[in-house]
Amino acid sequence: MSSTIQTQLGSLTLRKAGPSEKALVLGIKQDAARWLEAKGIHQWAGILMAQGEDFVHKPVQEGEAYLALKDDTPVGTITLTWEDKVSWGEKGGDQKAGYLHGLAVLRKYAGKGIGKQMLEWAIEVIRAKGKIVRLDCMAENPRINRYYTDMAFEPKGQTTLASGFKVSLYEKK
Repeated sequence: MSSTIQTQLGSLTLRKAGPSEKALVLGIKQDAARWLEAKGIHQWAGILMAQGEDFVHKPVQEGEAYLALKDDTPVGTITLTWEDKVSWGEKGGDQKAGYLHGLAVLRKYAGKGIGKQMLEWAIEVIRAKGKIVRLDCMAENPRINRYYTDMAFEPKGQTTLASGFKVSLYEKK
């Protein structure tokens, strides 16, 4: 399945990342993680470590990771899953929602509406299956929390993962 989204950069194609494109997905996430680290935000520090590849391998292998491409150039990525018991506990397996993870845009393409359009595309995909939309983000990053509330996501509380990482939970019907 591939779709087209319109951004300030022009038309982009959104499609599943293939197994041979794991490095592309990882590279986009690492670019975002380096930018966040430079700002003192450690939400994606694990992506920069050896286990960063593990964070990308499973979603790519299971067909859950998507790439946004300008012509054939990757510019962003998002992961779409149908279960998330890590952040959402029992509720994460209730089959009522689709879950968004790992939204990232290469910094050189930032500010062109790519992330917002990718997010809106993913919301449409989830809603087309009759499901609600859920996501989690770093609780201690006010900017990302504000981004999701500005996108009309409803706060559903916070939780602390086994790693000690605190996340805010959001839902959109």
